Amino acid sequence: MKLGGFSQHFNLAPETIRYYINKGLLVPVAKNNRYDFRERDIEDMDLLLKLKSFRFSINDIHRILSLKRLSNLDSSVELNDYVSILRTQKRMLVSEKKYLQRLIGNLQQEISTASGKHTDAIRRKTGVPLTFLPYLACPHCQGPLSINNCNIERDQIISGGLNCVCGFKASIHNGILIGQPGKISIYDGPDTERNSYRMMSPTLITLMQKAYHWMLEHLNKCDTKRKLVLETFINNYCFCYSNFEFMDKDAYYVITDKFPEIVALYRNLIDKLDLNLKVLYIAAGSHLLPLRNNCVDVYIDLDASNEYAIFHNGYAFDALTRYFHENTYAIGAFFFFKPGGPSVQELYRQYPETWERCFDVAYFRKYLQGMWQSTLDYANIGYVTDSGEDESFSYHIDGERLGLDTYFMHGFKAPNKNGGGGGNRS
Repeated sequence: MKLGGFSQHFNLAPETIRYYINKGLLVPVAKNNRYDFRERDIEDMDLLLKLKSFRFSINDIHRILSLKRLSNLDSSVELNDYVSILRTQKRMLVSEKKYLQRLIGNLQQEISTASGKHTDAIRRKTGVPLTFLPYLACPHCQGPLSINNCNIERDQIISGGLNCVCGFKASIHNGILIGQPGKISIYDGPDTERNSYRMMSPTLITLMQKAYHWMLEHLNKCDTKRKLVLETFINNYCFCYSNFEFMDKDAYYVITDKFPEIVALYRNLIDKLDLNLKVLYIAAGSHLLPLRNNCVDVYIDLDASNEYAIFHNGYAFDALTRYFHENTYAIGAFFFFKPGGPSVQELYRQYPETWERCFDVAYFRKYLQGMWQSTLDYANIGYVTDSGEDESFSYHIDGERLGLDTYFMHGFKAPNKNGGGGGNRS
């Protein structure tokens, strides 16, 4: 029987048969560089497959086949050796069975715990903390906001209305302050399935985790006790949710996005952490946040700059400048491509409103220098060439470098007219 017929007989690839030959498990007759498989080889292969089903190693299978070739297992000595090998393997499998049973039990416990996290009711219903009332103001005229028809539970406003004498109106619904979203691009939409995270490649997740560590280390260098920490544009990523456990419990946090469903999604996730934090959730356009001017002490930018630049002529800072002051800190991460590269071209195709400086790290660095008094630290975290499935970075061309830088700035100053920012704050 030739190699092809032998491999077909056992429904195995010819390469597998050659592997067994190279390992000495099969020893067919070779004639003119061709193998001739005989009845003995069929018996050897039958035994090999039986031993493999018993989960013997290649070395053990080779040992048993060698015993068979020496005596056909007719000798009591070799037969006892074979039985001893089988018993040893049985003891090993019994021991492994006990281990697997414990492992299955632990796995079931983890499934139950994880399922419980998913279904557990939120332990503490949160709303707009009363401590944030002094920070609220009309986004148009900066006038005070009157509150009416409020439902207050303990120190939280769960529902109610907000009004300004200039005509501005907002509401508090299910604990979220809902203002005006501003103009929303036809290419924009809420990522309620969190596909930006779920479809990332493992290498990109590792890169982002390194950025998290860097940002958290620098955030904890700031005195945030009773200071206002703002994170915006959480539709793609939310730094605070992933790191709240390690952040100052005495800070005042403001989490915002223009899509109410995204704010509600993260509000529920953060509530389940049960960390008893002071958090104000706002669903409104970044330039229409009902906050006092100059009230933000720390701004967190987890690639919000690029998220904004995809739909506006400028970076996220351009929409937020009125909230900063001369002692504000900014901590962020910025993804970037090679200017004019394939990924940038694909980005323009998918999002034709994209600003030309989106994902342009060299320009962004100059922009930061024009926006802030001091660069306290700056780092290149690394790059990936595989970002994951389409909905993670749908415009990233596989194989091209997607880099990630982090920055730590201090002291807001007037934007550099020549250094960046389009001023389009819609």
